[in-house]
Amino acid sequence: MKNPKPFHIARKAFAALASLAMIVGFVTLFIAASRGRKNAACQSVAIHVKGTSDKIFISRQQIMQCLTADSQLNPVGKPLAMINTRLLERSVRTFPWVREAQVYVDNDNVLQVLITEREPVARVFTVSGNTFYIDSAGTVLPVKGGFAVRVPVFTNFPSDAVNLRPADSVLFARMIPLSQYIHHHPFWSAQIDQININAERKFELIPTVGDALIELGDGTGISEKFDKLLAFYREGLNNVGWGVYDTLDLQYAGQVVAKRKPRGENPIVDSLLTQYSYAGMEARQSRQAAAHIPGPMQTGADAPHAENP
Repeated sequence: MKNPKPFHIARKAFAALASLAMIVGFVTLFIAASRGRKNAACQSVAIHVKGTSDKIFISRQQIMQCLTADSQLNPVGKPLAMINTRLLERSVRTFPWVREAQVYVDNDNVLQVLITEREPVARVFTVSGNTFYIDSAGTVLPVKGGFAVRVPVFTNFPSDAVNLRPADSVLFARMIPLSQYIHHHPFWSAQIDQININAERKFELIPTVGDALIELGDGTGISEKFDKLLAFYREGLNNVGWGVYDTLDLQYAGQVVAKRKPRGENPIVDSLLTQYSYAGMEARQSRQAAAHIPGPMQTGADAPHAENP
């Protein structure tokens, strides 16, 4: 076998040396650029808040003050190598309405603060009159600003304590799925005006149409109870009028126990009101269903009910 010509060997050696030189050059430039960037100073801070609705509960001014008031924490004018983005993220997350926070420095040496706001699922009023929002994780959120979020309202929560007693903790936990069910249901979000908590830590629903108190119970079996109530609305109240009954009790399996009002009370006005209000809610529900918004669950036509005279 003949040896390669010296020319070919020299060309391969030159190509290898050229490639090595290019790699060394890129590494040198990268190191130099990195050193130069670390020595560069942070120019400013940009705060971006992403909310799940048009309501913004996070004050950009408060976030900015948190980041800049402490000279040890303030990133503006500080070399990038000295900025601790993890510490800044932890500081931003101390705000109760902040669900997620991401902090980084962009190519223009601007500190970018990206915040995702918590989504309230209910507003709670305690027996002492204090009020707050809660999110799906059970985080207590302070009421801020001159506006309110349209979420289910719970009244008479029995405690203001930070560390709840076991019975209050169970009640608090059951408020969340109940509120979410009502809030995301086109019909019930329009029909249920308020959820009251009675002395037995059970839920009482106050409707917008009709004046019959709806006794839901302890908050278990939510979908089944609302399904049979909707069936009772369609098959019972629409025929006799919604002003006939004083109380609708959903706590018994497979039935709605309806208690009549005392004799002599005229249900005609409630019936006329129901004719238009209920039809309006059903029409709105149909439009939302056509727009691919989930509607109410189907109810069994044979759902039985009992009536107490």
